[in-house]
Amino acid sequence: MSDRYGSLPVPANQLLRVMELKQLAKKLGFSRIKPENKQHVVLETAMEEPAWNLLAANLPDNLKTRFVYSPGKVTVRGLEVFKADQQLQNLIDAFGRMQGAIP
Repeated sequence: MSDRYGSLPVPANQLLRVMELKQLAKKLGFSRIKPENKQHVVLETAMEEPAWNLLAANLPDNLKTRFVYSPGKVTVRGLEVFKADQQLQNLIDAFGRMQGAIP
């Protein structure tokens, strides 16, 4: 497609990645993803702590400290140091690792 129409614009590519992130989040049990104070991302969920612990077990140690569970939500801290496209990639990678806990 890029030969005939040129490459995808950056905003279109980013939109496709956001949709990929939302699909992964839905499979993991997160109902909503929203930014909070430009520093954190909040993942709203109805899952209980034991279910979260199963998902978080697949995260590497350096990412486990960024994800903080509280009833009804998981807060992802420390993403403000990255640019928007890197934030998306980090979340997609983390969700991909969490999917290993789901049979």
